[in-house]
Amino acid sequence: MSESGIKKLSQERTREWLASQAASADDEELESIAESSVVDSLDYDYTEDDDIDQNTSEEISTLTLGTQITAKKDSIISDTIRDLMNSINSIQTLGNVNISNSTNVHIGNVTNINGNIQIIADGLSRRDRRHVSPSKDSAPKPQTHFDDDYQDESEERVRSDVFIKRQKFKIPKELCSIIPRHSWLAQKPMEDPMPLQLPVKYVVILHTATESSEKRAINVRLIRDMQCFHIESRGWNDIAYNFLIGCDGNIYEGRGWQTVGAHTLGYNKISLGISFIGCFMRELPTMDALNMCRNLLARGVEDGHISSDYRLICHCQCNSTESPGRQLYEEIQTWPHFYNIEEEEEEQ
Repeated sequence: MSESGIKKLSQERTREWLASQAASADDEELESIAESSVVDSLDYDYTEDDDIDQNTSEEISTLTLGTQITAKKDSIISDTIRDLMNSINSIQTLGNVNISNSTNVHIGNVTNINGNIQIIADGLSRRDRRHVSPSKDSAPKPQTHFDDDYQDESEERVRSDVFIKRQKFKIPKELCSIIPRHSWLAQKPMEDPMPLQLPVKYVVILHTATESSEKRAINVRLIRDMQCFHIESRGWNDIAYNFLIGCDGNIYEGRGWQTVGAHTLGYNKISLGISFIGCFMRELPTMDALNMCRNLLARGVEDGHISSDYRLICHCQCNSTESPGRQLYEEIQTWPHFYNIEEEEEEQ
């Protein structure tokens, strides 16, 4: 059938439908509607082969106004829409499931998160978070228009206070959580560790003389670098200290409670070495770090690792060094159990 024949047939069908729907309409109006309602066959490529290959090729047809969709085509359209919605929403349905003699079975989506998770309360604005970030003992810093980036970075600090929907919950200071060696990816000792005779009589406070940080990730990197330096450059068996305390308020396991350290010449076999991560010649560690050190000492006594009448000393009292820094040394002298070795030597 030629193109003009198809167009003529479509126009006739349209006119018949319009006549039945609006017999009283004006003839000129009907002509206008008929002309605009016909789908032009030139919108697609039509050839004579289409008439011959109707059974083998995809059907191409045009619909005029008033033509009702058959039940078959209605079903096809519904199925197509349903499939499209399912693909968009990724909806999966399961029938009856029977599982027996199995373990670790999970049905449904699984989300694995590797790393730290930061939770920010819904009702806590950015301005409020800035006000609650600093500790009570820290001096307020003047705010200027160009220090927004610095303040945003400080919000990542790990604090001992938890805020959930503006309700403040204080984590008890008595809690003493020690981050084990595997959490900071420690190397194994080069040789079998030497056991420490417990309970120890002395506890030595030191500093690492490195940078300090209130972020756990940076402290982990510093500890790993220290262990590598102590093993490869110093030739020691492991990282020197029994424990390390970061300004993030975390306690990191070094050699632990039961192993002789390599922190203080002449005192390694009779003491535990606790080192603050950083250099504290002109400033103190954070209050969280100082509190965690006190908690660690209390836990050591409670668990029988440290003698109840232990002597707390600093590295500079035993060897010629600035460790643990002048500011921290003055702070430790105010703590209970601090022991003045110089007075003992004068009495002898």
